[in-house]
Amino acid sequence: MTKYILFFSILLMAFSQTSAQDENFQIYLAFGQSNMEGHARFEARDTLVNDRFKVMQTVDCSDLDRKKGNWYTAKPPLCRCKTGLTPTDYFRRELLENLPEEVKVGVINVSVGGCKIELFDKDNFESYVETSPDWLKNMVAEYDGNPYARLVEMAKLAQKDGVIKGILLHQGESNTGDSLWPQKVKGVYDNLIKDLKLDPKKVPLIAGELVSEEQGGACASMNPIIRTLPEVIPNSYVVSSEDCEAIEDHLHFSAAGYRKLGRRYGQQMLDLLGYPKLVREAPKGFDVEQENIPHGKMDTIQYASNTVGTNRKALVYTPPGYSKGEKYPVLYLLHGIGGDHLEWLKGGHPEVILDNLYSNNEAEPMLVVMPNGRAMQDDRAVGNIMASDKVEAFATFEQDLLNDLIPFIEKNYPVKKDRQSRALAGLSMGGGQSLNFGLGNLDTFSYVGGFSSAPNTKAPEVLVPDPQLAREKLNLLWISCGDADRLLRFSERTHEYLAKNDVPHVYYIEPGDHNFKVWKNGLYMFAKLIFKPVDASLFNKYSLLGTPAPTNSGNSKYPQLMPDGSAIFRFKAPDVKRVQLDLAKKYEMNKNTEGVWEVRTDSLTEGFHYYSLLIDGVAVADPSSDTFYGMGRMASGIEVPFDGDEYYQLKEVPHGDLRIKQYFSPVLNTWRQLYMYTPPGYDDSDKKYPVLYLMHGGGEDESGWARQGKTNVILDNLIADAKAKPMVVVMPDGNMPVSSFSENGLELFTRELKEGLIPFIEKNYRIKEGANNRALVGLSMGGIQTLYAGVENTGWFGYLGVFSSGWFANDDSISGKHYEFMGENTTQINTNLKEFWIAMGGKEDIAYKNCKAMLQKYDEIGIDYTYSEYPGGHTWPVWRNNLFHFAPLLFQ
Repeated sequence: MTKYILFFSILLMAFSQTSAQDENFQIYLAFGQSNMEGHARFEARDTLVNDRFKVMQTVDCSDLDRKKGNWYTAKPPLCRCKTGLTPTDYFRRELLENLPEEVKVGVINVSVGGCKIELFDKDNFESYVETSPDWLKNMVAEYDGNPYARLVEMAKLAQKDGVIKGILLHQGESNTGDSLWPQKVKGVYDNLIKDLKLDPKKVPLIAGELVSEEQGGACASMNPIIRTLPEVIPNSYVVSSEDCEAIEDHLHFSAAGYRKLGRRYGQQMLDLLGYPKLVREAPKGFDVEQENIPHGKMDTIQYASNTVGTNRKALVYTPPGYSKGEKYPVLYLLHGIGGDHLEWLKGGHPEVILDNLYSNNEAEPMLVVMPNGRAMQDDRAVGNIMASDKVEAFATFEQDLLNDLIPFIEKNYPVKKDRQSRALAGLSMGGGQSLNFGLGNLDTFSYVGGFSSAPNTKAPEVLVPDPQLAREKLNLLWISCGDADRLLRFSERTHEYLAKNDVPHVYYIEPGDHNFKVWKNGLYMFAKLIFKPVDASLFNKYSLLGTPAPTNSGNSKYPQLMPDGSAIFRFKAPDVKRVQLDLAKKYEMNKNTEGVWEVRTDSLTEGFHYYSLLIDGVAVADPSSDTFYGMGRMASGIEVPFDGDEYYQLKEVPHGDLRIKQYFSPVLNTWRQLYMYTPPGYDDSDKKYPVLYLMHGGGEDESGWARQGKTNVILDNLIADAKAKPMVVVMPDGNMPVSSFSENGLELFTRELKEGLIPFIEKNYRIKEGANNRALVGLSMGGIQTLYAGVENTGWFGYLGVFSSGWFANDDSISGKHYEFMGENTTQINTNLKEFWIAMGGKEDIAYKNCKAMLQKYDEIGIDYTYSEYPGGHTWPVWRNNLFHFAPLLFQ
């Protein structure tokens, strides 16, 4: 019985240890010499922390407030106390940018500058250390004389928290020329696997090359030996150091070199984890013919065209190893308005691009057919290529393609004949043809690509009249264009329609014009994806560029909104040391060789966002964006469009006027400014209008509702749709000389409203008088002002709206009197108010708890009100939506 109890106890302990491990906490061991230890001085951009990245301290560092054996949020140095930037810094960045959000990464780095691999031989390290110089012995002493044992000790501690996924090595400079180095590394690797009870099939070793020959690497001759490591350790991989910048000693990488090398370690690990790095553009040399690889064949064919009434020519590319015993899918590749069946061959060399793709096993073997898309008797690209009969011939080609060319190919070549095995793509005029014919014949084509599609592209609603059918039939729809292409608008309008109607597609914008540089890259990217399963969740991640934000100033190309919801910001400042983007959180911006700082954000939520650039710690507005008064100062803003934002988009409807007026306040004894919206037709009639007084929030001013809130556009659209009564909207400055949240400030605001603002408006504009023709609405601080001035003056206002606001739950110095008044005047308030509308931005709204506490009091008192929620927090998208829904309730 005792044995069973003992066995059960051991089993329970083992289960407890296993269950304590977090499978989403990936741990990586790192060892080597100075390049893994970290030789370069890290910069401000390298110190950005991420709670998902941890480092286990391997030596005590009192100046860093770190103790051996504990996890810390990782920030360089990641090895010993005085070391610098290491490849593991950017190894983790690459991982975290591509792994799911729930995954964390931990690193344990035990490295010793100047050491040989023999230092990590657990059976023979002592003899090596004995003969080492004192400086090396001093570093080894920090690990209690045994770096290998320290690595294992820390790794065993880490295994209680997470799972060891890989081992990183950078070493070899001190072993240059040692042909036995791979076997020595294998000895260390095998010991780690054994001592930590790891599965060698699941825990790879990734080694990095030394400074390359092109960088003048002093030990570059060791790299060929390092490359043989996979021959000795089956589950090992070597990352290239090509073009990783080195410093003058030609032994160590620069900070830029470490960043690039570290990301390559990360890319290799992502591949092994099943998260390959997303290829977003063709690599260097993709269009250069390689002599040492198999090549396909290009032939000219003739086919009988009943559509045209003549024999027509086309080129057919067959892949390397083409066999009539195999069946192949087919890509039909179309030219532009000034070309013919030879245009792709002369300008793009698709045979070279495809040969190179096949050699890297990156594309499915396919036939590529390049016809003449000008379906007429004389189909040469001569004379006036824009003549109406020649343009019409491009439309006629649809019948030639479907009824003549495809049947010829399928009769004379060993090709698959189902729609899943046909793709159609083209450039310029051929891009328009591909979209027109491909999307118009979804039973024939499953893959469709338009590169820089021309004006012959049909209107989106004609191209895709049935979005549901397109979603069901298409495997891939690719739309790409250069950002400087004058035809970009045709691709853009198609993308916008597809996005609005939830039709999956790749919208790919890249730097470039209307030329083969863009089209070759488009073909490379498209060919990689066709005739194989595609992950539609990645479609919005391919594009190199986005579209300029609607809030950009002038012709500024940045900030750019990306298809995946992120944004790219750029700022040129070659002489500053650090630039951050402050947009909901702080992003470190990286500087390129031209002094341009850049960053790509996380996915942004819908609507309007304030942001600033922090230049060496000083907040400034981005000169590329419009500025708005918010956060108590002028700040930049970025507008993120979204499905459903039509209600505040300019439309072809009658428009009112947005006016700026100054008036003298007898209450404040100073001139004040306001914004005013007058509805369409105000200046053309003698009609009087009801008025909405619309208050901004704290840190903003009278321009807030006009500019950030888009009040005039919202009202124009509502009035045009007969959803709201024509009304005047007055947007005054709610800031007072004393705190606007204090009782003195609120009382001053009430006086200014009743004695200064309203008399001025009703004297100078055609305004209906009386409470039933006045509404008072405010957001945040303006909501407090509405509560204070409105509830006790229902003889003045028949409509009250409170957005994202409420009395402070922990301070009843003002609210107590408010509730007392409401309790004494409940019937009067409920009778006088036609609408008492209170709205919040969901639980994430900073005023949510205050509002809920206030509403509980209202319920106890018996106050009638309407409550509404729109998720989004304490933000302008919420308040725009509030206005959109509240305005139709006014003055009915």
